[in-house]
Amino acid sequence: MIVGLNNPTSGSIELFGSNNLQEGRRKIGTVIENPALYPYLSARQNIEAQRIMKGVKDKSITDDLLDIVGLKDAGNKKAKNFSLGMKQRLAIALALVGDPEFLLLDEPINGLDPTGIRDIRELILKLNREAGITILISSHILGELAKIATSYGVINNGVLVDQFTAEELKQKVKPCLKITVNDPERAVAILKDYLEISDIELENNSIKIYEMLDKSVEINSALESNDIIVQFFSKEDSDYENYFIKLMEGGAKNG
Repeated sequence: MIVGLNNPTSGSIELFGSNNLQEGRRKIGTVIENPALYPYLSARQNIEAQRIMKGVKDKSITDDLLDIVGLKDAGNKKAKNFSLGMKQRLAIALALVGDPEFLLLDEPINGLDPTGIRDIRELILKLNREAGITILISSHILGELAKIATSYGVINNGVLVDQFTAEELKQKVKPCLKITVNDPERAVAILKDYLEISDIELENNSIKIYEMLDKSVEINSALESNDIIVQFFSKEDSDYENYFIKLMEGGAKNG
Protein backbone atom coordinates (compact mmCIF):
# COMPACT_ATOMS: atom_id res chain seq x y z
CA MET A 1 0.00 0.00 0.00
CA ILE A 2 2.89 2.36 0.76
CA VAL A 3 4.32 1.93 -2.73
CA GLY A 4 0.96 1.67 -4.51
CA LEU A 5 0.83 -2.08 -5.24
CA ASN A 6 -2.40 -2.41 -3.28
CA ASN A 7 -5.17 -0.08 -2.16
CA PRO A 8 -6.13 0.36 1.51
CA THR A 9 -9.68 -0.70 2.43
CA SER A 10 -9.79 2.00 5.11
CA GLY A 11 -7.60 4.55 6.80
CA SER A 12 -5.00 6.75 5.16
CA ILE A 13 -1.29 6.88 4.40
CA GLU A 14 1.08 9.81 4.77
CA LEU A 15 4.58 9.99 3.33
CA PHE A 16 7.03 12.62 4.52
CA GLY A 17 4.23 14.34 6.44
CA SER A 18 1.95 14.64 3.42
CA ASN A 19 -0.96 12.70 1.93
CA ASN A 20 0.31 13.53 -1.57
CA LEU A 21 1.42 9.95 -2.21
CA GLN A 22 2.47 10.51 -5.81
CA GLU A 23 4.98 13.10 -4.70
CA GLY A 24 6.10 11.06 -1.70
CA ARG A 25 6.69 7.92 -3.74
CA ARG A 26 9.26 9.76 -5.85
CA LYS A 27 11.44 9.82 -2.73
CA ILE A 28 11.14 6.06 -2.12
CA GLY A 29 13.18 3.14 -3.40
CA THR A 30 11.81 -0.39 -3.03
CA VAL A 31 12.73 -4.04 -3.39
CA ILE A 32 9.56 -6.10 -3.01
CA GLU A 33 9.80 -9.92 -2.79
CA ASN A 34 12.25 -11.14 -5.49
CA PRO A 35 14.78 -8.86 -7.24
CA ALA A 36 13.13 -7.54 -10.41
CA LEU A 37 15.93 -7.61 -12.99
CA TYR A 38 16.32 -7.94 -16.75
CA PRO A 39 18.17 -11.30 -16.78
CA TYR A 40 19.83 -10.93 -20.19
CA LEU A 41 21.10 -7.42 -19.49
CA SER A 42 24.32 -6.71 -17.59
CA ALA A 43 24.30 -5.07 -14.17
CA ARG A 44 25.30 -1.79 -15.81
CA GLN A 45 22.54 -2.06 -18.42
CA ASN A 46 19.96 -2.82 -15.74
CA ILE A 47 20.87 0.36 -13.89
CA GLU A 48 20.94 2.36 -17.13
CA ALA A 49 17.43 1.15 -17.99
CA GLN A 50 16.20 2.20 -14.54
CA ARG A 51 17.95 5.57 -14.85
CA ILE A 52 16.29 6.28 -18.21
CA MET A 53 12.88 5.14 -16.97
CA LYS A 54 13.11 7.44 -13.95
CA GLY A 55 14.28 10.36 -16.07
CA VAL A 56 17.61 10.76 -14.28
CA LYS A 57 19.96 12.60 -16.64
CA ASP A 58 23.21 12.08 -14.73
CA LYS A 59 24.85 9.07 -16.41
CA SER A 60 27.62 8.92 -13.82
CA ILE A 61 25.26 7.44 -11.22
CA THR A 62 25.50 4.03 -12.91
CA ASP A 63 29.14 3.47 -12.00
CA ASP A 64 28.62 5.17 -8.64
CA LEU A 65 25.82 2.77 -7.73
CA LEU A 66 27.76 -0.29 -8.90
CA ASP A 67 30.55 0.83 -6.60
CA ILE A 68 28.22 1.50 -3.65
CA VAL A 69 26.67 -1.99 -3.78
CA GLY A 70 29.97 -3.75 -4.41
CA LEU A 71 29.38 -4.76 -8.03
CA LYS A 72 31.96 -2.55 -9.71
CA ASP A 73 33.88 -5.55 -11.06
CA ALA A 74 30.70 -7.30 -12.23
CA GLY A 75 29.15 -4.41 -14.13
CA ASN A 76 29.35 -6.15 -17.50
CA LYS A 77 28.16 -9.53 -16.24
CA LYS A 78 24.61 -10.58 -17.18
CA ALA A 79 22.17 -10.57 -14.29
CA LYS A 80 21.04 -14.14 -15.07
CA ASN A 81 24.53 -15.35 -14.09
CA PHE A 82 24.50 -13.58 -10.71
CA SER A 83 24.29 -15.37 -7.39
CA LEU A 84 21.22 -14.56 -5.27
CA GLY A 85 23.30 -12.24 -3.09
CA MET A 86 24.55 -10.34 -6.15
CA LYS A 87 21.00 -10.09 -7.47
CA GLN A 88 19.89 -8.60 -4.15
CA ARG A 89 22.68 -6.03 -4.29
CA LEU A 90 21.81 -5.13 -7.89
CA ALA A 91 18.14 -4.79 -6.92
CA ILE A 92 19.16 -2.39 -4.15
CA ALA A 93 21.22 -0.42 -6.68
CA LEU A 94 18.11 -0.10 -8.87
CA ALA A 95 16.13 1.08 -5.84
CA LEU A 96 18.76 3.77 -5.23
CA VAL A 97 18.32 5.32 -8.69
CA GLY A 98 16.82 8.75 -8.16
CA ASP A 99 18.56 9.28 -4.79
CA PRO A 100 15.67 8.18 -2.51
CA GLU A 101 15.36 9.34 1.09
CA PHE A 102 13.50 6.20 2.14
CA LEU A 103 14.31 2.60 1.18
CA LEU A 104 11.80 -0.23 1.65
CA LEU A 105 13.29 -3.75 1.58
CA ASP A 106 11.18 -6.89 1.74
CA GLU A 107 13.09 -9.93 3.11
CA PRO A 108 16.44 -8.72 1.70
CA ILE A 109 18.46 -11.68 3.06
CA ASN A 110 16.04 -14.53 2.36
CA GLY A 111 17.84 -17.56 0.96
CA LEU A 112 21.32 -16.06 1.21
CA ASP A 113 24.37 -17.90 2.52
CA PRO A 114 26.28 -16.43 5.53
CA THR A 115 28.61 -14.41 3.29
CA GLY A 116 25.68 -12.96 1.33
CA ILE A 117 23.85 -12.09 4.55
CA ARG A 118 26.91 -10.28 5.88
CA ASP A 119 27.34 -8.35 2.61
CA ILE A 120 23.72 -7.18 2.56
CA ARG A 121 23.86 -6.28 6.26
CA GLU A 122 26.99 -4.17 5.74
CA LEU A 123 25.43 -2.50 2.69
CA ILE A 124 22.28 -1.59 4.63
CA LEU A 125 24.33 -0.10 7.46
CA LYS A 126 26.48 1.82 4.97
CA LEU A 127 23.46 3.32 3.22
CA ASN A 128 22.00 4.42 6.52
CA ARG A 129 25.15 5.78 8.13
CA GLU A 130 26.92 7.31 5.14
CA ALA A 131 24.04 8.28 2.85
CA GLY A 132 21.54 9.09 5.61
CA ILE A 133 18.81 6.92 4.07
CA THR A 134 15.98 5.73 6.30
CA ILE A 135 15.41 2.01 5.70
CA LEU A 136 12.31 -0.04 6.47
CA ILE A 137 12.97 -3.80 6.45
CA SER A 138 10.28 -6.45 6.41
CA SER A 139 11.85 -9.68 7.71
CA HIS A 140 11.36 -12.77 9.86
CA ILE A 141 15.09 -13.34 10.45
CA LEU A 142 15.14 -11.79 13.89
CA GLY A 143 18.75 -12.52 14.79
CA GLU A 144 19.91 -10.49 11.79
CA LEU A 145 17.46 -7.66 12.45
CA ALA A 146 18.91 -7.38 15.95
CA LYS A 147 22.27 -6.49 14.40
CA ILE A 148 21.02 -3.52 12.41
CA ALA A 149 17.56 -2.31 13.45
CA THR A 150 17.09 0.76 15.65
CA SER A 151 13.33 0.38 16.07
CA TYR A 152 10.79 -2.39 15.55
CA GLY A 153 7.13 -2.79 14.68
CA VAL A 154 5.52 -6.22 15.06
CA ILE A 155 2.60 -6.86 12.71
CA ASN A 156 0.22 -9.81 12.98
CA ASN A 157 -2.64 -10.23 10.47
CA GLY A 158 -2.39 -6.59 9.49
CA VAL A 159 -2.49 -5.34 13.09
CA LEU A 160 0.42 -3.54 14.74
CA VAL A 161 0.90 -5.66 17.87
CA ASP A 162 3.72 -3.65 19.43
CA GLN A 163 6.53 -1.27 18.63
CA PHE A 164 9.73 -0.52 20.55
CA THR A 165 13.32 0.62 20.19
CA ALA A 166 16.33 -1.67 19.88
CA GLU A 167 17.38 -0.73 23.42
CA GLU A 168 13.95 -1.63 24.79
CA LEU A 169 14.13 -4.98 22.99
CA LYS A 170 17.54 -5.72 24.51
CA GLN A 171 16.07 -5.17 27.95
CA LYS A 172 13.19 -7.53 27.19
CA VAL A 173 15.39 -10.40 25.96
CA LYS A 174 18.63 -9.85 27.88
CA PRO A 175 20.34 -12.96 29.35
CA CYS A 176 19.27 -14.06 32.81
CA LEU A 177 19.41 -16.77 35.45
CA LYS A 178 16.03 -18.48 35.76
CA ILE A 179 15.23 -20.14 39.07
CA THR A 180 12.20 -22.05 40.31
CA VAL A 181 11.86 -22.46 44.09
CA ASN A 182 9.25 -23.52 46.64
CA ASP A 183 8.76 -19.96 47.98
CA PRO A 184 9.52 -17.47 45.19
CA GLU A 185 8.48 -14.26 46.96
CA ARG A 186 10.65 -15.02 50.01
CA ALA A 187 13.49 -16.08 47.71
CA VAL A 188 13.42 -12.72 45.93
CA ALA A 189 13.58 -10.90 49.27
CA ILE A 190 16.55 -13.04 50.37
CA LEU A 191 18.48 -12.38 47.16
CA LYS A 192 17.90 -8.66 47.47
CA ASP A 193 18.97 -8.59 51.15
CA TYR A 194 21.85 -11.08 51.17
CA LEU A 195 23.41 -10.49 47.73
CA GLU A 196 22.07 -6.98 47.05
CA ILE A 197 20.61 -8.09 43.71
CA SER A 198 18.35 -5.38 42.33
CA ASP A 199 17.79 -6.39 38.68
CA ILE A 200 15.44 -9.24 39.50
CA GLU A 201 11.82 -10.06 38.75
CA LEU A 202 9.19 -12.66 39.51
CA GLU A 203 7.45 -14.07 36.44
CA ASN A 204 4.88 -16.90 36.62
CA ASN A 205 6.41 -18.21 39.88
CA SER A 206 9.88 -18.24 38.30
CA ILE A 207 12.62 -15.86 39.38
CA LYS A 208 14.66 -14.09 36.70
CA ILE A 209 17.97 -12.51 37.69
CA TYR A 210 19.64 -10.16 35.19
CA GLU A 211 22.89 -9.51 37.04
CA MET A 212 25.59 -11.66 38.69
CA LEU A 213 25.13 -14.19 35.88
CA ASP A 214 28.48 -15.79 36.78
CA LYS A 215 27.58 -16.14 40.48
CA SER A 216 25.20 -19.09 40.28
CA VAL A 217 26.99 -20.95 43.11
CA GLU A 218 26.68 -17.97 45.47
CA ILE A 219 23.02 -17.46 44.55
CA ASN A 220 22.21 -21.14 45.07
CA SER A 221 24.08 -21.18 48.40
CA ALA A 222 22.25 -18.07 49.68
CA LEU A 223 18.89 -19.64 48.94
CA GLU A 224 19.66 -23.06 50.41
CA SER A 225 21.18 -21.58 53.57
CA ASN A 226 17.85 -19.83 54.13
CA ASP A 227 15.83 -23.05 53.71
CA ILE A 228 14.69 -22.26 50.17
CA ILE A 229 14.38 -25.39 48.04
CA VAL A 230 15.78 -24.80 44.54
CA GLN A 231 13.80 -26.89 42.08
CA PHE A 232 15.21 -25.56 38.80
CA PHE A 233 18.23 -23.40 37.96
CA SER A 234 19.39 -22.46 34.45
CA LYS A 235 20.98 -19.68 32.43
CA GLU A 236 18.91 -18.33 29.56
CA ASP A 237 20.59 -16.47 26.70
CA SER A 238 18.99 -13.77 24.57
CA ASP A 239 16.06 -15.32 22.73
CA TYR A 240 14.53 -12.96 20.19
CA GLU A 241 12.51 -15.70 18.51
CA ASN A 242 10.62 -16.75 21.65
CA TYR A 243 9.87 -13.15 22.54
CA PHE A 244 8.41 -12.40 19.11
CA ILE A 245 6.43 -15.66 19.10
CA LYS A 246 4.84 -14.65 22.40
CA LEU A 247 3.96 -11.27 20.93
CA MET A 248 2.43 -12.87 17.85
CA GLU A 249 0.42 -15.35 19.91
CA GLY A 250 -0.85 -12.52 22.11
CA GLY A 251 -1.73 -10.48 19.02
CA ALA A 252 -3.60 -13.42 17.49
CA LYS A 253 -5.66 -13.86 20.67
CA ASN A 254 -6.39 -10.14 20.91
CA GLY A 255 -7.37 -10.07 17.24
